Amino acid sequence: MKRRLVQWLACPACGGDLGLQPSRTQAAPSWHAHWASGEAKDDLEILEGSLVCACGADYPVVEGIPRLLPQGGVAGPGTGHRWTEFQEAVPQFEENFQDLSQPLHPADWAGKLVLDAGCGFGRHAFFAGRYGAEVIAFDHSPEAVASARKNLGEAMRTHVVQGDMMHPPFKKGIFDMAYSYGVLHHLNDARAAFRVLDELVRAGGRLSLWVYGPRQGLTRIVTGALRGATAQMTPEQLHNFSRVIAVNLRLFSHAPYVYFGALPGLKGVVSHLPVHDHHRWPFGVVVADVYDRLRVPVTGYFTGEELERWYAEAGYADMQVSRKVGNNESFRATGIKR
Repeated sequence: MKRRLVQWLACPACGGDLGLQPSRTQAAPSWHAHWASGEAKDDLEILEGSLVCACGADYPVVEGIPRLLPQGGVAGPGTGHRWTEFQEAVPQFEENFQDLSQPLHPADWAGKLVLDAGCGFGRHAFFAGRYGAEVIAFDHSPEAVASARKNLGEAMRTHVVQGDMMHPPFKKGIFDMAYSYGVLHHLNDARAAFRVLDELVRAGGRLSLWVYGPRQGLTRIVTGALRGATAQMTPEQLHNFSRVIAVNLRLFSHAPYVYFGALPGLKGVVSHLPVHDHHRWPFGVVVADVYDRLRVPVTGYFTGEELERWYAEAGYADMQVSRKVGNNESFRATGIKR
């Protein structure tokens, strides 16, 4: 945790300012002086300590990550990305980020304060930071934030925070951009989460989403059945089981799609193979995706019209909702807050 992160944090219980009480620090990495200016050049990396509020709440900083769950709050479910290592050389990661963040271009991120709400293992935050943003990567899962911190390293202006999306530990109206890709469909009340994110964005700032569209067919039925069958597995057992499924997807879905998808008359057939789009991802990411599909339930599916209504009711301008078709239908949405 970098000391300057405190200026954007707030107590998730009362919204008050937080005071930092470090107990173990290390010198700022060499890249920091290049990015920072003024007093921020003397910023320290806080490895252990506390963030305290006048209301009496006390939140620990553990392994360089502020743990800002509400008092009595429960951490999010485990994620398969606890085993995932980010590989910045994989071009599909950057292509995917640019696809989900349309209509933004790399230059649009420069100099912005950005919230990655539901950061997972940090791949989207990496590219937002590479394009010049100061990024706060935020997630409920302790495994996700640990993975994000490891994968983001010290090479970018990025910060990792653990907390609850419905009780975010940030000051209201501070972000130039906030995005949440692939998260809201896992929440019990996605509409309420949209309203929470809206409060964090400043006037003139941008809020972007990517969510699942309506699902049908065999994939949804099989996923539901497998989720029930694996509910009692330990994380290690589920990870091993997910590896087996990932191997079979590589053999019987990804490989046929790659080899036969360009052949006349066969593309329409192989395009119905389950999660065929994931042939682009490294094997470890496929394993983690299977794990998360089985461990973390999908609670909602959305239409483009619903997203347009959310943005319109919140008074957003320049709304753009676009349909994305891959393994299934999904939707990107973005708008400028008035």
